[in-house]
Amino acid sequence: MAEPSRTYAVLGPTNTGKTHYAIERMLGYPTGVIGLPLRLLAREVYEKIVALRGPSVVALVTGEERIVPPRTKYWVCTV
Repeated sequence: MAEPSRTYAVLGPTNTGKTHYAIERMLGYPTGVIGLPLRLLAREVYEKIVALRGPSVVALVTGEERIVPPRTKYWVCTV
C-alpha cells in the first residue's frame, strides 16, 4: 500500500537557512518538488542538486528555462 503524499512548507525570516533546509529535506525522499520565488535562486538550487544527484534526475522549470530529463525525480521551479 502506498504512503499518502505529504506537503511541507518551510517558513521563516530572511537569511535563516530555509532554502538549505528545504533542499536537504527534499533529497531525503526519492522524489520532490521545490518552488522558489526567483529565477536565479532556482538556477542556483538546480545546480546544487545536479552536483549531488546528477543531471539525469533533476528538472528546472522557470519562465525562461525548461530542462526536463526523461527520468526526473526532483523538480526545481519558480512560483
